[in-house]
Amino acid sequence: MKKLKILWVDDEVKLLKPFVIFLEDKGYSVDTVSNGADAIASVINYKYDLVLLDEMMPGLDGLATLQEIKKINSSLSVIMVTKSEEEGLMENAIAGQIADYLIKPINPNQIIMAIKKIFQADEIRQNHIGEEYARFSAKINQKLFSNPDWNDWLRIYKDMCRWDITIDEMNDSGLSHMHFLEKRNCNSEFSNYIENNYAEWMASDNRPILSFDVASEFVTPEINENSPVYYIVLDCMRLDQYKAIEPYIKELFDVDLKLYYSILPTATPYSRNALFSGLLPIDIARNYPEYWVESSEMDSSRNRNEHQLLDAHLEDLGYFLEPSSKYVKIFNIEEGGFVIRKIESWSREKLVVLVYNFLDLVAHHRSKDQILQETIPNEEALRAFTKHWFIHSAFYEALKHIAKQGGTVILTTDHGSIRCNRATQVIGDKDTTVTVRYKEGKNLTCNTKHALYLKEPEKFGLPSKNMVDNYIFAKDDYYFVYPNAYHAYQKQFNGTFQHGGISMEEMILPLAICKSKKKK
Repeated sequence: MKKLKILWVDDEVKLLKPFVIFLEDKGYSVDTVSNGADAIASVINYKYDLVLLDEMMPGLDGLATLQEIKKINSSLSVIMVTKSEEEGLMENAIAGQIADYLIKPINPNQIIMAIKKIFQADEIRQNHIGEEYARFSAKINQKLFSNPDWNDWLRIYKDMCRWDITIDEMNDSGLSHMHFLEKRNCNSEFSNYIENNYAEWMASDNRPILSFDVASEFVTPEINENSPVYYIVLDCMRLDQYKAIEPYIKELFDVDLKLYYSILPTATPYSRNALFSGLLPIDIARNYPEYWVESSEMDSSRNRNEHQLLDAHLEDLGYFLEPSSKYVKIFNIEEGGFVIRKIESWSREKLVVLVYNFLDLVAHHRSKDQILQETIPNEEALRAFTKHWFIHSAFYEALKHIAKQGGTVILTTDHGSIRCNRATQVIGDKDTTVTVRYKEGKNLTCNTKHALYLKEPEKFGLPSKNMVDNYIFAKDDYYFVYPNAYHAYQKQFNGTFQHGGISMEEMILPLAICKSKKKK
C-alpha cells in the first residue's frame, strides 16, 4: 500500500506535534499549516491524499477553506475536526463535501480509524467477505456430502443467489471465479440428484411444489371479491434476476418470496403449459390433443392456448369466475403500453393474467446479436441488464398502477436459463428437435456423464410420438452439438444463455406473493 500524504490544518499547529509523530510512526507523511490561506496554497502546490481540517480558525474558517479546497480538487478527502457535532457538518457530510468528522478532544486512535474507514474500507470489507465466503463454501460442501433433499437444494441455491448479488458489489474477479466454480460443483451434484429423484416426484406426493401446482397452491387462494389478482409470468427469469429487481418491487408491495421447481424440459412449451393447465405435458397431450402440436418445428404453437388451459384448470379447481379471467401476452413496447392504458379498467376483475416475454427474447436473440453478446457477456451483466430493463419498463409502470389499485400480484416465471460453457456431442435423426439444452427424437445418443438419457418419457410425465422416441437433457452448463458441425455449433452457442436442461438456474424458480401496501 502506498504511503498516504496528509495535510493537517489547525491554528494551534504547535499542539499537534505528538499527533504528527504518532502518524509518521504509523507510516503516514504529514505536513502542517496554521491557516486556511496556507492550506489552499499547499493543496495547489502539492498532491495530498487527505486533509485534516480544523473548523474554527481565525480569518478563513474551516468551512470556507473546505469550499476552496473542493474547487481545486473535488475528489480530495477531507476530515473536519470540530468542537461540536453541528447540523451544518452533518449536512456537508451527507452532501459528500467531507469524508468524515472528528469531535475534539481527539485521540490518535480516532484518527487512525477515520483514515482506515476512508482508505481501507474496501480492502477490509473484501477481506471480511472473503473469509465469510470461505466459511460458506465449507458449509456448502459439507451439505453436499450429507445427501441434500429437495428442500435443502432450495436453500443452497437461494444462498448462491444471495452471494451473486454480494459479489457483484465487490468487483473481485478472484472471488467471482471461486463462486463460479462453487456453482458448477453444486450444479453437478444437483443434476445427479434430479436424475435419481425426478421420476419418483412424478409418482408421489412426497415432492416439492412443481410447475403444475402453482395455480392451485398460490393463485386461487388469493382470488377474492374485493380486489383483483394479477398472475404475472416473466418468461425465463432466474432467481438472481428476480433478486436484482426485488428492492423496487418491495417499495410498492409487501413481498413473500417462495421457491418452486420447474418440470422438465425447462422450456416454454412444457413448463409454461404446466404452469397454466395444472397438468403434466403427457396429460395435456392426452386430454387436449388439439392444443398439443406434435411437429418439432411448431413448439411455439403449443403455447397458443394457455388461456383456455388456465380457465379449464380453474373450473376443475371449482372457480367459475364472473367475469372470466383476462389474459394478455406482451412481446413489445406497444403491448406493454396497452397494459398501462387498460389497467385502471381491470380494477373489478377477479383474475388478470399477464405474460411478459421480454427476458426470454433477450436470451434467444443474444446468441445471434453481437451487441447483446457484448452487453451481456456473463451472469453479472445479465442481472445488471435485467435491473436496467425493469427500471425503465412498462412492466414496472404497470406494477405501480396495480399497487395504487390495491391489487395482489403473483409474480413468477416458467423456467430460468444457464450460461452454456461446455459442448457435448449428440447423435440424432433429422426429426430431432433443434434445441440445444434438451432434445426429443428417435434413438438419441449422448454422453451420459453430460446428459440425462430418458428412454421412457412417460416416467417424467412426457408424451412420446412412438415406441423409440426418447428425450435427453443437458446437465450442468453443457449444450448439445452434432459431431458433423461441432465447431460451428460451438462458435454459435458457447457462452450463450439457454434453457431446457437440468441446473439450479433453470429449475429452481422464484414466486413472489406481492400484497399492495395500500391494503393496510
